[in-house]
This record gives sequence, C-alpha cells and structure tokens, in this order.
Amino acid sequence: MSFRDEANKLIGRNAESLTRLIMVNVIVFILANIFVHIPGLSQWVGYFTLPSSLSQLARQPWSLFTYMFVHVDFMHILFNMLWLYWIGIIFADFLGQRRLVYTYILGGLAGGIIYLLISNIFFPHQPFDLLGASAGVMAVIVAAAMLVPNYEIMLLLFGRVKLKYLAIAAFVLSTIIDFTSNTGGKAAHLGGALYGVLFLTQYKKGTDISGRFGDFIEAIGRMLTFRRRKKSKSKTKGKVVHMYDKQKHIDEILDKISKSGYDSLTKEEKDFLFKSSKENK
Repeated sequence: MSFRDEANKLIGRNAESLTRLIMVNVIVFILANIFVHIPGLSQWVGYFTLPSSLSQLARQPWSLFTYMFVHVDFMHILFNMLWLYWIGIIFADFLGQRRLVYTYILGGLAGGIIYLLISNIFFPHQPFDLLGASAGVMAVIVAAAMLVPNYEIMLLLFGRVKLKYLAIAAFVLSTIIDFTSNTGGKAAHLGGALYGVLFLTQYKKGTDISGRFGDFIEAIGRMLTFRRRKKSKSKTKGKVVHMYDKQKHIDEILDKISKSGYDSLTKEEKDFLFKSSKENK
C-alpha cells in the first residue's frame, strides 16, 4: 500500500469515523501547544475551552462544543485517546461508526452541561475552564459496557477482564475517588456517563438518540449544501440570461446594418458593438 493510500485511510474519505475523531483531537492538541508557546496567541486557546462563568460562555457559546477536542497536557490526550480507541472499536463493531461519533459529541455536551451546573451551584466564585475529551469518551465506555457487559478484554497485568468491570473501574477512578481534585473534569465525566446510560437505555427500547441527532445534523448540512448549490445555479443562470440578451442585441444591430447601413446606427449602438467586438477578441 502506498503512502497516499495510507494517508487516505487515516484522514481521507476512506477513513473510519473513529480514526478521524482521534485525528481531530491530535491535530487540535498540536495547534493548542503551538499557540500556548507563542506570545500573543496563547489566549486564543481559552476561546475554545469551556468557561464556568455563564457571562463568559455567552461571549463564546461555541466552546460548549469545541472544548471536547482541546487538550494541552500530553498525558491527558494520551489516555483519553487510548480509551477512545480501545472501547471505540468495540462500540463501533456493534453500533456503527456513525453512532460512535454522535455518542461522543452528545456525551461531551452532557458533560459540559453538568460541569456548568455543578460549577455555578457549588463553586460560583471559583472560575476555571474545562477542556478534554473525557466526557465524550466516558459516554462511549458506559454505553459499550451496557450493551455488551460480558465482552472480555485482555489486559497485560490482569488477564481477561469483562467490559462491565473495566467501565466501573474507569468511572470510579476518574470520577468518584477524591472528588475535591479536578472537580470540573469529574463533573464532566459524570455527565458523559449519564448520557451513556440514557442512550443505551433508550436504544434498547427502540429509541436511537445518537442516531436521530446525527440525522438532524446531517439534514442541516444537506440543506446548507443545497442552498449553496441553488445559489450557484441561480448565478450561473443569471449569467446565461445576460449573455443571451447581449447576443440578441448584437443580432438586432447587425440586422439594422444590413438593412440601412452602418451610418444608420446611433452612437450608443456603435459603442455597444465596438465594446462587444473587443470583448470577443
């Protein structure tokens, strides 16, 4: 396989959604670290992390979505992406790549909302920002564990471990133990886990929350694409009509010349014919 084929498999049209999700996180991590070390640009990273201040959030509402792709610490992104890759493969095998992406996004949104609620209710005077994929990853882990709880994973130190025990350990270690440390992140983990439970519970009942959200987002994308195409076609149609009218006027002038001679033309007609002949050269 050529380098081009390998690159296309990773980031091109043939890339799987899980791979693209990881690549987006890695690319944003690299850009964030570049910005952090450039004087005058470091504050830009803050525009994409989720602030606990509601007034600040009102000035950057997009951060409720963008924060889940932002990492600055290497170990933070490393463990998040390893969890996402290991459990994401299992999730995608049973529920598909598409649901994986939207479960990650909705889990991240749920984590951000719980973070905002807990921060403003219990720590209103301690502003801090939230960043990282943990909430979305936790949603994927919990949903996968609820779907196939007895699925076994081989761990080097522990041997074969059932997915339900791995998910419980991940939640307890990252969310419950020492809640006073990284409170914002732990609140986001809780929100992601809650969405994972909600999604899988409803999915088993026949309601696909992640799938419907994906349909909604993709419908908006198709609508915007259609409008752009329609606008483009309208512009092209306008140009064709304009060219048709112009050629019709030229034909009328030429008919007038053949019947009455060039001297019968008005100054405007002579100027128009001269200008048209220059454009066609």
